[in-house]
Amino acid sequence: MPSTDIDESVRATSDVLFRFLDTLACQQSARTADSLAATDLTLSQLRMLFVLHRENESVPVNTLADAVGLSLAAAGRGVDRLVGLEFVDRREDPDDRRVKRLSLTDEGRALLDQQFTQHSDDLTGVVAELPEDLRDTFRCTLSDVLSHLSPEKVTS
Repeated sequence: MPSTDIDESVRATSDVLFRFLDTLACQQSARTADSLAATDLTLSQLRMLFVLHRENESVPVNTLADAVGLSLAAAGRGVDRLVGLEFVDRREDPDDRRVKRLSLTDEGRALLDQQFTQHSDDLTGVVAELPEDLRDTFRCTLSDVLSHLSPEKVTS
């Protein structure tokens, strides 16, 4: 197969994938924007919460700052607000009292769980509109793609 065919296949697949993701985003954007705006948090603060959610253990402030692309001072101000809202817990590192470690509180986790549930419900609604045979094909295709990209994360 000539490389131009591969390039065209990649381009065409990327275009379809982009249109698919853009369609999903457009269908969910108003509801998601309203929900996130209601939190009265900045985008950087929301990103901090998502990073802390992804971590399995508490992280130092500098690690969080690096993960969200903020200066240590800016991250510290954001963390202060999140601690004040009781979404984040800040504690001294047991091995080095100069280091402050951060983790989500139950309230912070509940806020994110609400967001994840809303996204899941939105996606379920989109998928429910598809004919059953298309849903089955779509699920199998996505599972195959995910297996290729990241075999340890796939559940059928």
